[in-house]
Amino acid sequence: MNPFRKRELLLTLKYCTIESCFSVPMLNLTLGMFPFVIGFAVKTLGWADKRVGLLAAMPYICLFVQPPLMLLLQRFFSLKQIMVLTFFMNALPWTLISAFPWIAEAHRDWVFLTIAFVSTLGNAICGVAWSASMSELVPLSMRGKFFGTRNLMFGFWTLVVVLGAGWIVDRYGSSFEVFGMIFAAAAASRMVGLYFLSRMKFPPSVTELRPQSASIGTFTAVFRDWNFVRLMLFTGLFGMCLALGWPFYSVYVLKELHLSVGDLTILTTVFTLGGLVSLRTWGSLSDRFGNKPIMLTSALLWLLFAAVSWLLSSPRHYSHLYVTYFVTGFMMAGFQQLGQFNLMIKMVPPQNTSHYISVYLSFTNMLIAVGPLLGGLILYSLPPDSGSLFGQPLTRFHVLIVGSLALCLLTLHLLQTVQEPAERSVRELVLVMRKMREFNPMLGAATLAEYMFTPRGLIRLANVSCGLRRQTSVVSDVGEELVEEGWRALKQPLKALSGRDDDSKPSDEEGRGKSQ
Repeated sequence: MNPFRKRELLLTLKYCTIESCFSVPMLNLTLGMFPFVIGFAVKTLGWADKRVGLLAAMPYICLFVQPPLMLLLQRFFSLKQIMVLTFFMNALPWTLISAFPWIAEAHRDWVFLTIAFVSTLGNAICGVAWSASMSELVPLSMRGKFFGTRNLMFGFWTLVVVLGAGWIVDRYGSSFEVFGMIFAAAAASRMVGLYFLSRMKFPPSVTELRPQSASIGTFTAVFRDWNFVRLMLFTGLFGMCLALGWPFYSVYVLKELHLSVGDLTILTTVFTLGGLVSLRTWGSLSDRFGNKPIMLTSALLWLLFAAVSWLLSSPRHYSHLYVTYFVTGFMMAGFQQLGQFNLMIKMVPPQNTSHYISVYLSFTNMLIAVGPLLGGLILYSLPPDSGSLFGQPLTRFHVLIVGSLALCLLTLHLLQTVQEPAERSVRELVLVMRKMREFNPMLGAATLAEYMFTPRGLIRLANVSCGLRRQTSVVSDVGEELVEEGWRALKQPLKALSGRDDDSKPSDEEGRGKSQ
């Protein structure tokens, strides 16, 4: 790479980071699986659990249906042109929320669903084009470091924007006028992001229209890559199990814990802050050890901690959820924001980038979309109360949330079967993490979880137990010898001072010491 090309690349990556600082906060305010837009649906539109499940499933449904649309658009537009078109498609519909006070109440629900669907579909297509473009632009050797830094930057601004939006809603009320103003500002922010995207320099494979001889058969050929298929299965099943309960965290906080949208925003901010703290660390570790070891370790820690925490939450005891959101954000930054994306990009062959990414997003999100819909039905069918635990009520939300986290744990074995190029072992990663102060409080839980929740861990625990029993007598003998020798070491100076002869002959050094 010549110096001019290198400077051009660095400037483009700078624009890419600035673009994300305007675009990602908008997405956190408008995508259906995030708490802010769920808060609007629950507090302002008065939606029930099943409709919230549909709203949360919409991003995954749109990613599922995008492959034929992506194939059609690639016949007429380049990847960069597709990104520009879908930026408008994603942002502009949200400006219509300001008109809701003049829309009849009977029509508001379907109008809002239409706005959310059009915007989310635009973002789904844009996500495929953007991922394919980034795989062409960012060198493999620096992807972990770059995306870690980039995510840190936009994560900070997302934290500020979402926290500010929550404060405005708490201060001025959750009315259509207030939400309309916030959504319009989010759309304007997305347009500013488009300006910086237009200043980025992409390779010809992104900026030029390429002849598309691909057909539906080109997409189905991805399923002959069995290693990639295993990755898609894991991502889809894990996401489906997580999505059973994830969208209803916010519903539980608002309806059962009786907190406000502002309180929910603070929890979301703490979640974002946890991700910000860890992003640089995860980025450097992913470049060094690979993505799969990071995904296994971070998921194990986060799922166990979150399951216990949500199980013990109630209207009287919920302060620990702030810690839970922080730990979840800390670990999910390594699992999802870096590890999952980088692992997928790493396994995609360069000659079929857009096809692989399109099929990956479609297949995985087809499975994930089932999660919120099924979660809403389960929540509707469960009785409000399921008994008590440690003197606290056990509600249907506890059953759904903790059950979804337990199912996520079971899917981790599928990730172990995926072969990542140049990956290193989890043991090597943990040995390095033990020396890093960011991870010290959580590694003990990870080790315990490995022993208690995996068959291999239980076998190792039994072997260690037998070994400890065989060594018990040896340790006892050594302890007795240490005590006896210590007592002798104390008695000899006392005998020397009292002038009494020792049973053993003094050494030459002792004799010289006495004569002196």
